[in-house]
Amino acid sequence: MNKHLTVDLATVSLLTKLNAYEYIIVGSGFGGGILAESLARKQKKVLLIERGGIVFSTHVLNTSRPFYHRGASNSPEGNETIYDTVKSKVQCTEGSETYVGGPVYCVGGRSNLWGIWTPRASDGTLKAYFPASIASYLQQDGGYDKAFNFITDGSQTSSTYPKGDNKISSNGFESTEEILEKALGKKFDVMPVAAQFNSPQPYMFPMGAFSTTLSVMNRMYANDQYLTVLTGTEVLAVDHEKGSAPPTVTGLKVRSTADKVLTDLQTGSAKVILSAGTIGTASIALNSGLQQLDGLDLAGKGIMDHDICYVRFAKAKDKTGFKTPVNLKTLTTVGGETCLLTVTVNANFFLAGSSLPIGEYYDKHGLMSKPEHGFKNQDQYDTICVLFEFVGPLSNNNEVLNLPSIEPVLRITRPPLKPEVLSGMEEITGKIRDAFIYDKTQTPKKDPAPRPIHMGFGVFAHEAGTMRMDGPKSQGAVDENLKVKNFDNLHVCDLSVFPVCPEANPTLTLTALSLRLSDKLAPEVPPSA
Repeated sequence: MNKHLTVDLATVSLLTKLNAYEYIIVGSGFGGGILAESLARKQKKVLLIERGGIVFSTHVLNTSRPFYHRGASNSPEGNETIYDTVKSKVQCTEGSETYVGGPVYCVGGRSNLWGIWTPRASDGTLKAYFPASIASYLQQDGGYDKAFNFITDGSQTSSTYPKGDNKISSNGFESTEEILEKALGKKFDVMPVAAQFNSPQPYMFPMGAFSTTLSVMNRMYANDQYLTVLTGTEVLAVDHEKGSAPPTVTGLKVRSTADKVLTDLQTGSAKVILSAGTIGTASIALNSGLQQLDGLDLAGKGIMDHDICYVRFAKAKDKTGFKTPVNLKTLTTVGGETCLLTVTVNANFFLAGSSLPIGEYYDKHGLMSKPEHGFKNQDQYDTICVLFEFVGPLSNNNEVLNLPSIEPVLRITRPPLKPEVLSGMEEITGKIRDAFIYDKTQTPKKDPAPRPIHMGFGVFAHEAGTMRMDGPKSQGAVDENLKVKNFDNLHVCDLSVFPVCPEANPTLTLTALSLRLSDKLAPEVPPSA
C-alpha cells in the first residue's frame, strides 16, 4: 500500500521553493491530523509530513480480530497489546521514573490506538492553568461542542452514546448509576466516546472509533489537491533566521527513513506547525536551538503524565445474566486532589475488559473465589473497573534531553502519592466494591478494600507540557494562539502545548485547540462574502 501512496521528497522540495503550500504540518496525530483536515476542508494547500508510513487504515478498535472474549488481550479493548508492539523506544536517564509509553510513527500516530474517552477538563483546572481566552473558548464559546461533533461526525448531537440510541436500555444505566450514587453520594454521567456509532444519513456508514488516519488516507487515495502527505520523512530541526526580528522559519532539516539522506527542505512562504507530539516536538525544538532564544528557555522542559490508578474486580453473574455494559464518570476530590473517577462495568474499553489482571473474584454470595477459578471462567463474571485520574502539574525538573542519541532521552519523576490520596482511593474502591458485591440481605465478613494499582508514566499516552502555552501558573514557549514566542510563522499543535496534564483524558481538549488554531490561521469566510 505504501508504494501506491508515496510522495516523492525531491519533488516536494521543488514545490516548497515555489510556495506551493500555505501550511506545513509535522505529525499526523490528534494535533496535526485534525488541523490538516480542517485546513484542507477550507481549501488551503497543506503539506503534512509524517515520519512513519501506513500501518493502520483506521482505529484499531474498528479492525477485525481473530477472537473476541472479555478479558482477552486480543479483544477489541486490548489495544494496549498492539501499542506495546508498535510504539517506538524512549530512553530515560539514571534516577528517572520508568517511561512505559512511546511515540507511534505512522499515519495517524497514536490516534490509531488511543483517544476514545473524551471527557472535558474541569472548570477548575481550566481556570487554574489555561489562559482565560482558551478556557472561555472551550466552555462558553462552544469549543468543546465543536470538537465533539468533529470527532463523532455529528452522530451524537441528540444524546451521548449509548443513551438514547436503542443500544442499551435506560434501566441498565439507571441501575448502575443508582448503585454508584448511593455508594458515594455523587452524581455520575456517561463517559463520552469519540466514535460514530450510528450514521445520521442513509448509506452514510458508521465509522466506529475515531482516528485521524481515515480522513488523511481518504485524501491520499483521492490524490487530493489540498493535502499532500509526505510519509517516511523525519523532521530533525527547523532552520530560522536568528538575526531577523521576528525570527522566521526558512526551512526544515528532514531525513528520509528509508535511505537516511538529509535534505534541506525550504518552507517558502508557508507557516510551519509542529505536531510531532510532546516528545517529538520538543526534540525538534531543541535540535533547532529554540531554547537559546529569548522567552523560550522552557522549551523541552516540564513533561508530565498525571497519576492514574485502577482497581479491577469481578463478581459471578446472577440469574439475570451480565450486567448492562456501562462507562460512567464523575468529578470528585480525593485526599484534597481533583480527580476524574471512572467506573466501567463490562464495557469494551481499555481496563474494563483488558488483559490487565483482575485483582479479586467474588462468588454470588460475596465470598472471594480462587483467582484461578475466576480466570478460567471469565464468561461467568461481571467485570468492574474503578479508575482514578488526577491533575498533573508540570515540573521544570522533567525534560526531554538534547542528546545525539538515536532514541529520545527523558529525565522524568513524579512526586509520590500523598498518604491521604492513597487512603482516599481505598475508601472509594471499598465503597464501590461493597455496593456491587455484597447482598443487602446478608452481612458476610467483608474483605479489606482493594488497593489501587499506580500505573506507569506514559501508559495512556497523556504526557504533556514540553512546549507549554502561557497560563496563570507560568509563562510558556507558545502564546494563547499556539504561536512560538517571537516567531511569525511557527506554531505548535499537540499535547506539548498543555500547561498541565489535566485530570481528563486530553483528546477532546486537543481536538478543540486544533480546530481553534485552524480558525486562527484560516478564518471561515461568511457565505455572503
